[in-house]
Amino acid sequence: MKRKIIPVLILTILAFTTVIPVAAMHHEKPVIVAHLKGAIEPDTQLDAMMNNITYIDWKVVLGDITSSDLSGASTLLMSLSDSSITYTSAELSAIESWMSEGGKTIYISSDSDYGTDHLRQAQANAVLEAIDSRLRIDDCSAEDAVSNGGAPYRVLGVSTNVAPEMEFLVRGVERGLFHGPGIIVGYEEGEYIDLSSESMDDVYVIMTTSETGIVVDNSEPAPNVMEAGSEGEFPLMVAEIDYANSNTIIAAGEAPFDQYMGLYAPEMLRADRYGADANPQQGEYLVKNILKYSTVFNSKILTQASEIIEQEAEIESLNENIESLNTEVSDLESEVSTLESQVTSLETDLEAAQSSASTMQLAAVAALVIGIVVGYFVGPMVKKE
Repeated sequence: MKRKIIPVLILTILAFTTVIPVAAMHHEKPVIVAHLKGAIEPDTQLDAMMNNITYIDWKVVLGDITSSDLSGASTLLMSLSDSSITYTSAELSAIESWMSEGGKTIYISSDSDYGTDHLRQAQANAVLEAIDSRLRIDDCSAEDAVSNGGAPYRVLGVSTNVAPEMEFLVRGVERGLFHGPGIIVGYEEGEYIDLSSESMDDVYVIMTTSETGIVVDNSEPAPNVMEAGSEGEFPLMVAEIDYANSNTIIAAGEAPFDQYMGLYAPEMLRADRYGADANPQQGEYLVKNILKYSTVFNSKILTQASEIIEQEAEIESLNENIESLNTEVSDLESEVSTLESQVTSLETDLEAAQSSASTMQLAAVAALVIGIVVGYFVGPMVKKE
């Protein structure tokens, strides 16, 4: 049932928000934290996002992120600007604590395994592990020979393979730029899972390569589950829903901003590659859809979805109890039927016994009568002799 809950709730709410300005729905602006660790200042794409998306209260963190930075935020966008640095244990603890509050969305950006970019993959996985996610970035890259911005590594991911639950996120989106992306895989009980061929509960693919995507292994170590040289539609953006805490985790092979060329409106930087007259894409809409979901709908929708799931579980449990009771009633009816058969048999035996007894009584009476008659006639004759 979870496969239907999110779309129904989303579409119901969107039906109202199409006529209500987003800003009017809040007494206070929702807070989004953009974490560009290692950057000197926000890049051009992030600046454009902050200038264009004004219903949000933006907070930019360029150094280590703290609990204070995350206080009051609904969404965290993470991009490791300097691939040579790492997230500290204190940062990971702060992020985990923030997520435990519930009603949060975190967007974790990765990169390819080309050159020093592969260091971002390990750091993205460190964050995913810290928040107990079942998503990981595999040690490889994705390229696409057809759907690209003029070179195979400038992948234009497609929305054609989106999970039904996430269709609302790709509304108005056919393609989006994933410049030198990593591939998203699953991870459960110590095993890596190829999400291009297998599914996981509460894990939903959003964007993939086209059917001409290919796995590339640029650096050690070797991929955990993907195979270098294999072709197919490989996940570039995947969402994991934590219904219990109303949290959404988005793992992406590339960042929405920063890291050379981000997903948000790359045409403003290279119209010759990503503009409408070159290789059109709609990354700006995808990012905006994600932010609207994370700031306006996420907590409300997932809370309602969680309640519905709990109620469905209760109903299922009650149905199971009813089935069990029906089975018990059927068994009792069978036992009653058996007892009735036994009673009928006993009644038949009793009637037979009664009939036999009556016959014996009649025979005894007849014998007595005969004896009396014989005695009456034979007795005098014996005396005369």
